[in-house]
Amino acid sequence: MDLNTRKTKSLRRNEAFAGYMFILPCLFFLLFMAILPVFLTAFISLTNWGSVATEFSKISFVGLENYKDLFRDATFYTALKNNILLLFYTIPIQLLLSFILAVMINKYCYFKNFFKSVYFLPYISSTVAVATIWMVVLQPSYGPVTEMLKAIGIENTPKWLSDMHWALPSLSGMVVWQNLGYDIIIILAALQTVQVELYESADMDGANWFVKITKITLPMITPTIFFLIIYETMETFRIFDQISVLTDGGPGDATQVLVFYLYKQAFRNSHINYGAAITVVLFIIVFIITLIQWLGRKKWVHE
Repeated sequence: MDLNTRKTKSLRRNEAFAGYMFILPCLFFLLFMAILPVFLTAFISLTNWGSVATEFSKISFVGLENYKDLFRDATFYTALKNNILLLFYTIPIQLLLSFILAVMINKYCYFKNFFKSVYFLPYISSTVAVATIWMVVLQPSYGPVTEMLKAIGIENTPKWLSDMHWALPSLSGMVVWQNLGYDIIIILAALQTVQVELYESADMDGANWFVKITKITLPMITPTIFFLIIYETMETFRIFDQISVLTDGGPGDATQVLVFYLYKQAFRNSHINYGAAITVVLFIIVFIITLIQWLGRKKWVHE
């Protein structure tokens, strides 16, 4: 082995070592803040650890008892049902509105950056502040929405967040309004990647706007729509702040969702083991839904 070859290999080793040193903080963070807590949560779900004040000597292995109790818990199924309803209340409406608004801003609006900022502002605002505003907007007696409905002749207006039947749709409306700006920005970025030549060819063939939207625009941005569906699905299962501020899971269990239910069990009722079991089941549910979406993408996502 000549001197140049040894120098080259030594240089490569040094570069590799430097590269590993640069990514070491990220690997450390990933291991101790993401991967390790997953296994720790799964372990806790198999024990009788009730609260943080419990002595370690009193913690024992109980197997699947927490999961057996969980699958006999009616509130768990109510929370799961509410999460599924939130998916159908928010994602289709949010994607449809964001697509329509993104197309209008991209093609028909002046001052595009102004409208981007206006729609994106609620997304970057404090969720607590947004929820407080919506608490006033949806006030059942004198709120703006109630007064507007009364002005057009509707006397028996809903009680909104205080109504068992209207609480979850009202919460969904706030979620859609707050997250709409994010979807608009992402779809606007996707629209910039669609080749202008495709629209010019369609114009030469006499295609109308509907054909161009359905045959060119939508197919070309399906990867972005797929990303947003995955993202919004995970965000829906993570909803917590809005419920904590607006309804506390009520009225009754009308807005009880899995994340809020595990929080109540683990930190309010001091059942950390039960909350850990809910977390594991929630992880499995989200993983299965994401896997189904990933496998089904080949049928409609343009790659």
